Amino acid sequence: MAGKPSRSWMGAPMLVQNKPIGALIIHDTENEHAFNEEDLKFFNAIAVQVAGVMNSTRLLEESQHRTIQLETAAEIARDISSSLNLDELLVKAVNFIRERFDFYHASVFMHDLQGEFTVIREATGEAGVQMKRTGYKVGIGSKSIVGFVSSRGEQLVVDNTAKDSTYSNPLFPNTRSEAAFPLKVGDRILGEIDVQSIHPYAFTQDKIRSLQILADQMAIAVVNTELFSETQEHLSQHRLLHHITTTAASGTTLEEALESAVNGLQVTLGGDRATILLTNREKNSLEVKASTGYAEDIAKVEIPIGSGITGWVAAHKRPLRVKNVSEDPRYILVSSNTRSELAIPLVFRNELLGVLNVESELIDAYTENDEEMLGTLGGSLAAIIANASLLEQIRIQAERDRLIYEVTSKIRRSTDIQLIMATTTSELTRLTGARYAKIQIKPEDNTKQEDIQ
Repeated sequence: MAGKPSRSWMGAPMLVQNKPIGALIIHDTENEHAFNEEDLKFFNAIAVQVAGVMNSTRLLEESQHRTIQLETAAEIARDISSSLNLDELLVKAVNFIRERFDFYHASVFMHDLQGEFTVIREATGEAGVQMKRTGYKVGIGSKSIVGFVSSRGEQLVVDNTAKDSTYSNPLFPNTRSEAAFPLKVGDRILGEIDVQSIHPYAFTQDKIRSLQILADQMAIAVVNTELFSETQEHLSQHRLLHHITTTAASGTTLEEALESAVNGLQVTLGGDRATILLTNREKNSLEVKASTGYAEDIAKVEIPIGSGITGWVAAHKRPLRVKNVSEDPRYILVSSNTRSELAIPLVFRNELLGVLNVESELIDAYTENDEEMLGTLGGSLAAIIANASLLEQIRIQAERDRLIYEVTSKIRRSTDIQLIMATTTSELTRLTGARYAKIQIKPEDNTKQEDIQ
């Protein structure tokens, strides 16, 4: 009882398509038997009209609200899809969701490379800052809202967290309802959007629909940023490769060219160790000719062809990428903190010239893209090495011809046989570095053989 008690009371249901949406009630606090059957019929007719008007108004408001939400989702999707920077995209997304949909909290999780955890990448509020600072993560498939969505790839809504005895959220104590939506492209789950409200049953079907549309658009935007980032990285790497190749090709000696190559390669790979080993055909082995990131005694290392990872690559003339050297019996310990390795054969016109080798302190540090990139560099280096060797042979031959011409010119200037032979032995010892030279002349008759020293 509230207020003065009723003496007479009359009520009629407000029905829409035979479903009640409320009741219209009137009462008289002064008179009994104040209402009759005619009053009830009239009152019932009014209740039907009021219900129709209220339902129409509600439908119009819902339609307008739905339109606003869809426009908001489209606006958010348009804004975030215009960004090619992933961090900028995620900041825009969580702030838009929180502000435009009036939610308590919004965050985005992204799956790690190993597929074990989904890790916080962006979140709103002070709690979000704390989550990012601590590297908050959730096990994929774990018993949580985000964990469920991360493994199933399906949206999940908890309308009233107070009714769930297993629900716990110490970072957001005011949360009364929560929903998570997958960032999914095809069968690939990239991450999740997690949204929380201080009101129970805050996620209407319209909001759920709008948030799922937004999540789908975000997933596409994330993939686009990944592709853009990969493209930029490839362009950067190819520019560096061009610079390395150009610098190496401009070296005045083979040693200078190889040193330029390994130094440039270390910059490209972000500090990894690199070596170039050339073949020694007489010993059937590989010898280090240029290196960076190793101790000085690396120059003394000599690897038989067929032994170790680089030796295997040389023997088979095929690249080899090792994710974890501790699990590969072929690995020969050179640096104790090496965890992964990539070796590329240097082959020119089907002739093995050496091996290009890089090592990292990280497990599984090299990808197919790295292998392709170093393969391209290896082809260019092989051509540079072959050309440098050819130029060295030409230079040696030219120097030999020059010395021969110089010696023969001195000899030809003499007319005395004794002086000719003395000049010849003198020049031979000078050019060859010998301590002793001897010329024997066999006489045409039976006279005694003459030696000139």
